[in-house]
Amino acid sequence: MFGGFFGRRGFDPFEDMFRYMREMERMMEQMMRGFGRELPGFEMGFEPRVEMYETPDEIVVRAEMPGLDKDSIDVKVRGNYLIIRGVKKQEQKEEKDNVFFSETFYGEFQRVIPLPVEVKEEGIEAYYDKGVLEIRLPKAEAARKEVKIIVKEPEEGKGKGKEDKEEK
Repeated sequence: MFGGFFGRRGFDPFEDMFRYMREMERMMEQMMRGFGRELPGFEMGFEPRVEMYETPDEIVVRAEMPGLDKDSIDVKVRGNYLIIRGVKKQEQKEEKDNVFFSETFYGEFQRVIPLPVEVKEEGIEAYYDKGVLEIRLPKAEAARKEVKIIVKEPEEGKGKGKEDKEEK
């Protein structure tokens, strides 16, 4: 197809690119297969996409987790980390002869999210609707407090000028 332009007859850059991609995927699968034995139950392949934002009173985390039953979702706070675990179960197992590929993940997953501020344990709420998990974490009092700091210019004998005098 691109023979004259690329120098080799019959060379298709897209076919070569896909062949390299398939080989990379194969190598990654082999590498990750070893980890599967060390971490039973947790496979690579699904990590919910998350957005986190802050209001004056709380941290809000939204995670996309389509196809899950709300009873298969486990949410915990440990220290300064939010931990989301779950299981996506396959509806029914059937052998399919003509499946070309499947990017759907089934099994257990875990996502650990560092929290930017300290949160209160009481008052945390989680809702799951239309494939989106929303977690509202009230901020601890210390995290709500805002301290205004006045910016000054260095005075003679203080700050940067003092260091310069000592070096001489």
